[in-house]
Amino acid sequence: MMELIIIILLIISVYFSARFFLLSKNIREIKQDFKEISKDIERNRRLTLGSPNKDLENLLIDINEYLEKTQIEKIKSTKREEEIRKEIENISHDLRTPLTSILGYLQLMKDEDVNEEEKIEYISIVERKSKSLQNLIQTFYDVSRLEANDYKINNEVIDIHKILMENLLLSYNNFQEKNINVEIDLGKEDVNILGDNKAMDRVFSNLIENAIKYSKSDFKVSLKVDNEKAIIIFQNDMEDLKEGDLDNLFNRFYMKDNSRHNQSSGLGLTVTKLLVEAMNGKIKSKIEDNFIEFKIEFGIYSN
Repeated sequence: MMELIIIILLIISVYFSARFFLLSKNIREIKQDFKEISKDIERNRRLTLGSPNKDLENLLIDINEYLEKTQIEKIKSTKREEEIRKEIENISHDLRTPLTSILGYLQLMKDEDVNEEEKIEYISIVERKSKSLQNLIQTFYDVSRLEANDYKINNEVIDIHKILMENLLLSYNNFQEKNINVEIDLGKEDVNILGDNKAMDRVFSNLIENAIKYSKSDFKVSLKVDNEKAIIIFQNDMEDLKEGDLDNLFNRFYMKDNSRHNQSSGLGLTVTKLLVEAMNGKIKSKIEDNFIEFKIEFGIYSN
């Protein structure tokens, strides 16, 4: 009888020793794996269990969920850091270009061989470049305020038909200089909405400037009223249109021409989208038959 008890105790002892050994082994392996994963958290790796253990399995589920969330946040953080770095580069480039030009002309004006007529011309150029620099800085500031919902919008009843027509007339010579054919379908009736007059003027001028800059030969604009909505559509043909460009059009500093040689900040469409949304409107883009289209919708104002 005593021998049987000893055998049973021995079996129990071996069983628990084996369990303890496997548990210790699992913990050591998990600890080592966790250290390796922590060194490169962005890799899609998870902790695994070498031998079955219900309590450890539940613990690893919780740890792996934490690792997944941490990896996602790390990837987002890395991407955002890269975006910030690129944005700083773009801002530096955009500010440096007119500033370098201003300093260059100021240096020329110090030359004793420069006559008065040339100095007057240089002063005029410096004034234009300074105004361009001022506008650029204001645009950066406006984007910051719009994204922080700190941009003041004075909503009142405005006639977008009138605002759009005025902007098109002001740009008439620019279209002619670039031999761009313009098709206008605005109707003759007032189209009233609740919006900010200055903001709407900026939206239309930005989209028209974008068309002048990138149109190959044709530009179309229409204004319709449908189901109590004002629908404005801008269309222009472009070369090398790609659907992938649509995903980035409204992003800050995005330009189809990454060389940034066209003196553009790449913020025009960003500001346009933010202003439209600040006035409770919608804007979207699409590509169809080699034309890029910007469609804006606003609710019609009715007494």
